[in-house]
Amino acid sequence: MNALTVLLKREYWEHKGAIFYTPAIIAAVLAVLTILAGLTGDATINVNHNEQFNLVDHLPKLVDQFENLSEREQKQGVQVALYGTLMFFGGVMLLISLFYCLGCLYDERKDRSILFWKSMPVSDTKTVLSKFATVCLLIPVSYFIVVTAFQLYTLLFSTVLAWIGGSWGTMIWASSNLFGVMFNGLMAMLVAMLWLSPFWAWLIFTSSWAKKVAFMWGALPIIMLTIAEGWVLKSSNFIEMLAMRVVNTFTIMNSNLHFTTHKEIFDIEVMRWYEVFGNSEFWIGLIVAGVFLTGAIYTRSVRNET
Repeated sequence: MNALTVLLKREYWEHKGAIFYTPAIIAAVLAVLTILAGLTGDATINVNHNEQFNLVDHLPKLVDQFENLSEREQKQGVQVALYGTLMFFGGVMLLISLFYCLGCLYDERKDRSILFWKSMPVSDTKTVLSKFATVCLLIPVSYFIVVTAFQLYTLLFSTVLAWIGGSWGTMIWASSNLFGVMFNGLMAMLVAMLWLSPFWAWLIFTSSWAKKVAFMWGALPIIMLTIAEGWVLKSSNFIEMLAMRVVNTFTIMNSNLHFTTHKEIFDIEVMRWYEVFGNSEFWIGLIVAGVFLTGAIYTRSVRNET
């Protein structure tokens, strides 16, 4: 476990830009934009060339409208805003994870750094598992920290607007259920990444043997199987299965938002994060991921260069 912890630290420092700086910079840019919007909110905005809208003048009215809502509606409004941040950052996280898995074993063979790492007293098994743990644990936890910081900023910014509108803003914090939102958000991110574990394991396996352009070698077998099934069986079950697993990953990650809005986000059946553990597809996916990871471990043990 100590060796695995050190390997996870290595992954973090080698990919700190993708794992932490990317979401942090995005969050900072969004925060600056909202501050600039607030600072310029006293400017008059023309609406439909006739009606004029002034944000500061309307804040007291907006605050009154919020405070006159029922407790249930207040909770829904605040929590939707908090869960909504996860939808955007979750999409970025999936994209970053894709490129990380494709390069995690390929890059070390390409630059020959694999020779150095193999000289260390660390097995190929622990090395590959650290890559898998990075995408399923380290990356979502890192993005969760950034998302939580941005959610806190959102609450603070809303509180300041409430002060300007003549309220203390206590209802915003009381309606946020902040710790519940944080816990459900973290678990949804972790479970969603585990749900997609066969895909991550396949990309890691591809990264262990691809000679050039790992993305092409990762996609080519999938394309060939899809074409072969369509030609021989006249069906598209394989690609539909893959597409649904990716879609379910996104819906699981945002299931909290879906159910907070009374099932108004997605048009398909959505599982809550804790319902995933009772789904046989989840456990089958972990078994498939184990097969691909075994292949990646073996391939890394016999290949030292691209």
